[in-house]
Amino acid sequence: MADTTKEYTQEGSTTNYTFPFPYIKQSDVKVSLDNVATTAFTFENATTIKLNSAPAADTKIKIYRDTSDSDLTATFYPGSAIRSADLNDNFTQNLYSTQENNNNTE
Repeated sequence: MADTTKEYTQEGSTTNYTFPFPYIKQSDVKVSLDNVATTAFTFENATTIKLNSAPAADTKIKIYRDTSDSDLTATFYPGSAIRSADLNDNFTQNLYSTQENNNNTE
């Protein structure tokens, strides 16, 4: 099973948290504090989020991937070239969405 989440419990004044999973767009990476979604974070680098402020002690921090399954990453049109990168992006989007759904059903 693929990892699509990383969980922590706040123990001090930490604001930076790493996560191990790949994603397509930064907007696919979400954070919740005690199961309440928050947008009060930025990306420190590609695999580290930085919370705007340190949560209270014992707060459950969940970093997870939520890939959109409503719109494909690339759209193909009659008569246009089909690029391998676009095909790969669409298949990756489908793979990530399937992994997330599998993890949510367990």
